[in-house]
Amino acid sequence: MLFSKPKFFTSFAALNVTQFLAAFNDNFYKLLLIFFLIATKGEEHSNTILALAGAIFVIPFLLFASLSGTLADRFSKRSIIYFTRLLEILTTSMALFAFVFESAIAGYTVLFLMATHSALFSPCKFGIIPEIVSKEKISGYNGIITASTYLAIILGTFGASFLTDITGRNFVLGGIFCVGVSALGLLAALGIQKTKPQAADTKVSVRMVSTIIEALVRARKRRYLLHALVFGAYFLFLGAYTQLNIIPFTLQSLHLSDVQGGYLFLMTAIGIGIGSFTVGRLSGGDVELGFVPLAALGVTLCFILLFLFSSHLFVVVPLLMFVGFFGGFFVVPIDTFIQVASPKEHRGQNLAAANFLSFVGVIVASLLIAFFGSLLGLQARTGFLLVGLLSGVIGVSLLLLFADQVLRLLVANFSKRYLDLHVAGRKRVRSENPVLLIAQRRSWIDTFLVMATLPRLIRYIVPTKPKRRLFYKFLRFIPLDIEHYSPIGKQALEAIKSELAEGQTVCLMHPVDFHSKKLEEWEEALKKEIEVPIVPVRIERPSARQMGRRAQLKSLRGHRIRIVYGASPYLRSNPS
Repeated sequence: MLFSKPKFFTSFAALNVTQFLAAFNDNFYKLLLIFFLIATKGEEHSNTILALAGAIFVIPFLLFASLSGTLADRFSKRSIIYFTRLLEILTTSMALFAFVFESAIAGYTVLFLMATHSALFSPCKFGIIPEIVSKEKISGYNGIITASTYLAIILGTFGASFLTDITGRNFVLGGIFCVGVSALGLLAALGIQKTKPQAADTKVSVRMVSTIIEALVRARKRRYLLHALVFGAYFLFLGAYTQLNIIPFTLQSLHLSDVQGGYLFLMTAIGIGIGSFTVGRLSGGDVELGFVPLAALGVTLCFILLFLFSSHLFVVVPLLMFVGFFGGFFVVPIDTFIQVASPKEHRGQNLAAANFLSFVGVIVASLLIAFFGSLLGLQARTGFLLVGLLSGVIGVSLLLLFADQVLRLLVANFSKRYLDLHVAGRKRVRSENPVLLIAQRRSWIDTFLVMATLPRLIRYIVPTKPKRRLFYKFLRFIPLDIEHYSPIGKQALEAIKSELAEGQTVCLMHPVDFHSKKLEEWEEALKKEIEVPIVPVRIERPSARQMGRRAQLKSLRGHRIRIVYGASPYLRSNPS
């Protein structure tokens, strides 16, 4: 073997190096081509060149999205990764021809081919992660790989700008450099372990749109999966628009050169890298969709401030970095959720559908650049304002859609920071195997504590008074009328069975006003109706009866709180 693979060079490390070099080369060549075309055609054509380059790079991701997903499920992902590295070497070799003969058509053709092998590579890059790392590390490793991707964008963008600058626009030398990076990517790919096909019987289909639609229809059956696929596309739209708008923005508002504009985009890429790594660390083993709407609103604020302070370089630089930082917090939870929530036999196709939608977003970004700049004659700063306002609308929509995820994120972080919370038996609640949890509920505090310690996508059934039903529905809880409540009644059983049928773990919050013997009888009756395991939950906390909501919350401070999954909730162990 070429690689002996010591511990520090794991299969994931080899994958990360491979995708880093691929992302580096894509961005290096794309910006190198843009500088080449601006140099030959003139700065007055920059908007058209940027829009055309953006569109050409995206077309293969649209044409081959369904095919790439099917191939990722049908064959070993490692084999496809290796094949695309060979294709990259051939493609970058053709770039030399384009620069030597100063052919714009050849340059655009190479860009199309670069995007083609990247389109085939993309579903494998993310889809192979759950196959080579343990499940609890997926979110953290997604943060690492996304951060390294944007480090590659940083260095690729910087490298193209720097090499163009110091060589007096010697584009042939840049083409030779691309070939060398491709060869290194092929060597790194040899260190990735060979994986088995996840759906070897899947037929390879050339149908594009219908295959994508089938994947989206399947995704509706899994809670939030379709939303993740659709809204994940908005991240690439934002990234593409920012990258394409930076150079006109630099020329118009900051009165710098196009090459200096290439340097400026580094700030956004640096921010994305930092944000991706940070959110991966903060998420730990959970999928934190609650970060997504907050990140979208953060991007909105940054774009509005870019419009207001467009001529102040020392304000623009940190704002671009914060745009990227919030972008990292937006994309990592979505990418992780798509990987975790997708059945393994359809994971490649779901990732391909995500790529298809994402690059539709890139096409839209390219069209907006041309529409705002060439047709309407708007300044680039105004484009940032309009896209920022659109981000605000999407952020508010996501806040309403993911209200429960935002609440659980806030609850979990509050608990970690301010409460002495001890949890036992949490491994009994695994997201891939739905269970029915039965927890005691003396007040809203008990729901608060369970939310703080469980995976974020669990559905809660909460008996409550009719006047609070609307509020609980907004938080995506399932409210039941407490006056007619029975866990083995028709209303409760239908709610439980419906959620379990969709693969969701359900937590039934029992009002403990009922006698414990009666609760035990109900649990036995539930076992006859429910096929999944029933996991009781015991909550040991200070008593806070006859207190207001704020006083109940304050009463938890300074006391040891214990939550046990798998121990009977009816044991009379309630420390004060």
